[in-house]
Amino acid sequence: MFLEPLSIKWFTVYYLVLGIIAVCTGIFLIISPQHLEEYLREKAEDNQPPQLLRTILKYVLIFTIPCLILSIIPFSIVEFLFSLWSLVMVYLAGIHLVRWEKTRTLISEYDQPMTRGIRLAGAITLSAGLVMFLLSYLVLSRANIL
Repeated sequence: MFLEPLSIKWFTVYYLVLGIIAVCTGIFLIISPQHLEEYLREKAEDNQPPQLLRTILKYVLIFTIPCLILSIIPFSIVEFLFSLWSLVMVYLAGIHLVRWEKTRTLISEYDQPMTRGIRLAGAITLSAGLVMFLLSYLVLSRANIL
């Protein structure tokens, strides 16, 4: 079928690129969480949600939609669950941007440093990146390429 080789190529590249981005972001957040804290505190003064976060969510959603379609035809439960997980993550992150007034109030009123939470988010992002590499290996081994 035409879509099976396309699906293999798409998910291999998608998982590898997303894994590299997640590992690099996770390492950056673990090493220097103060940069994100400064950025969030600065943007908490604005009435609009941060453009950077909106752009990231937009592109993750744009790339998740083909993942969902390519996981259905031909059906693959792993890719389907990953696509649904990605949609849920976009939804949960989007809620904070839609409710920016409440989110920015919480950020600006929080007096303690956020470095511990940011480092935890970095560790989770790093581990998610490693899972992406394992998923790309799974796709390649299932296609008998490795």
